[in-house]
Amino acid sequence: MKIISKSLLWSSAFSLVLPQTAFASLSSAYASLVDTSQNQAFESRPAQFLKLAAVHFITNDGGLNFGGSNPGGQEFNPGDLCKSRGYLHKGCPAGYIPGEACTEDSSFVKECIDPDTWCRGNGYNVTSCTLPKYLSGKCPHSSTLYKSCETDNARACRDAGYASSCEVGKIGDRACPYDSKYKTCVCNPCAGFAYTSAQASAQGYVPGEVCNSCGTMKYKRSEAPCDGFKTCDCGGATGAKTCWSGTVKKFDTCKECCDTSKYKYDSSNCTGGNQLAGNSCGGKYDTCKAPLQYLYSDKTLSSEVIPSKSIIGIAVDPENRLAVAIDYIKGKEWGGYKTDIPTLENTPKAGAGVYVREERKTYGIRDGKANTAKILAYGRTSGTPYPMAEAANNYQPSACSASSWCGKGNWYLPSNWQVFPYFDNRETILNMLEAIGKLPNDWWYTKDDFYIQTSNEINASEAGFIYINIGLMAHGAKNNDQALGLIYITY
Repeated sequence: MKIISKSLLWSSAFSLVLPQTAFASLSSAYASLVDTSQNQAFESRPAQFLKLAAVHFITNDGGLNFGGSNPGGQEFNPGDLCKSRGYLHKGCPAGYIPGEACTEDSSFVKECIDPDTWCRGNGYNVTSCTLPKYLSGKCPHSSTLYKSCETDNARACRDAGYASSCEVGKIGDRACPYDSKYKTCVCNPCAGFAYTSAQASAQGYVPGEVCNSCGTMKYKRSEAPCDGFKTCDCGGATGAKTCWSGTVKKFDTCKECCDTSKYKYDSSNCTGGNQLAGNSCGGKYDTCKAPLQYLYSDKTLSSEVIPSKSIIGIAVDPENRLAVAIDYIKGKEWGGYKTDIPTLENTPKAGAGVYVREERKTYGIRDGKANTAKILAYGRTSGTPYPMAEAANNYQPSACSASSWCGKGNWYLPSNWQVFPYFDNRETILNMLEAIGKLPNDWWYTKDDFYIQTSNEINASEAGFIYINIGLMAHGAKNNDQALGLIYITY
């Protein structure tokens, strides 16, 4: 008996018509026709498909031929059967996805699907998302199609450059709009830490707290206390130990001497109503000057308080007819020049950053009234407020009428040069104000460590100040709340 090498498939597309009796006979006799040595067996299939082991039907002449080219037997090709049922593609081109496979031969499929069509047909239709959402569930056959958008606030913040923590030397700044725990990181400004390590440890200073600004260490500093040392008028004694406290050199022992070229005044040569003043040594003084006088609203002067008249100022510089008002401007909203006023001349520098009182005679810019007018004119043109200059210009004592010589518009901020007479006579001025009940109950005004603002520029961005503590003309002062504005008038 001959065994056919391939399975014989029965389907609705192919039928072998036999009489019922013949089919029954075939069924009952089937087992005897199969070569049992091949261990063939029936395989279960759906009702419309009957798969039989390849068999060879025996006829009177020794074989049954179905018209095939193989004499004595017919082979059934599963691929042809798949094609007849619409499975026309044997494999798919590269990049395409096979569709439904033929049951009899899985290498045949009904269709080859392009990737985008397959993805969209399986619910992958999303191509973009709006932050803070991101594409999720990527289609396995496409790099551009996804299942959905999912919110990821943390990722959106990180992608935008925000961080949940900042490295050493930086601090959090702007918050991420998607999650406030994330912020931009900026260098720590280290406000109040104005010095480098070298500056904080410079002669006369001791370093204080330290702050990290993106790896740059910034420091606070204070003047060395120099305990046990003192300032000496004539310097230190021979072999005396020294200590610098800021810019002041101090000694543990002072030299016992009096410079006769400096200390030359006493009651014998300071006469005619003049008064001894300034520093003293060995009973002599370094200054002999006319006593300060009160300026009255009728433009008269007197060292006495005249009840019938109105005091409007104190004449601090009789030689140049300058007087300071008995009121002042507190500098909480000071008029510091943060932009250059082109018409305002700059005070020339003397020394390393300060203007020494001994050099004040070299200052060429002396007219505070003209300076104040330039400041106000620039302020009106540029729309820049200058509170101290405006307050001085608007000052008017109650005893002066608007049209009088001491009325509004005649007062101004002193120049750098004009403010020194106030400094030289400050103790006397405070006593004179106290005598007429005009000494302000203001700690800053009576303190020996603050700045007086002037009407000069130092440079394009800094105003002029006199530092009351040591009588130096400083620039770039930042203690704005300690700045006072003196009001001057020319009588």
